[in-house]
Amino acid sequence: MSARDMAVATIIRAEVPTDSSPKTPPAEVTSGLEQVGAWFYWGVIATLAMLGVAAGIYLATAYHRGGQLGEGEKRVAIVAVAAVLVAGSGGWAGILL
Repeated sequence: MSARDMAVATIIRAEVPTDSSPKTPPAEVTSGLEQVGAWFYWGVIATLAMLGVAAGIYLATAYHRGGQLGEGEKRVAIVAVAAVLVAGSGGWAGILL
């Protein structure tokens, strides 16, 4: 390395902050993003809850018609139970944490 390169490297190292702890932005900057995140979260929760109910209705009618569930209906049942569990995960997280 040349002397000039060493001088540039020294200047660059001097400008790099030594404090590597994360900086939290002020609340007025993040409030809009938090609101969008909350809307998205509740939209996903509502969609999962509605899909869980729709899958339950489908399974009830399939069972009523045939008396038992086939392989496809069993998979739908697993997805319906998972959707309901994920939809309720916000409440469970508050209890468990």
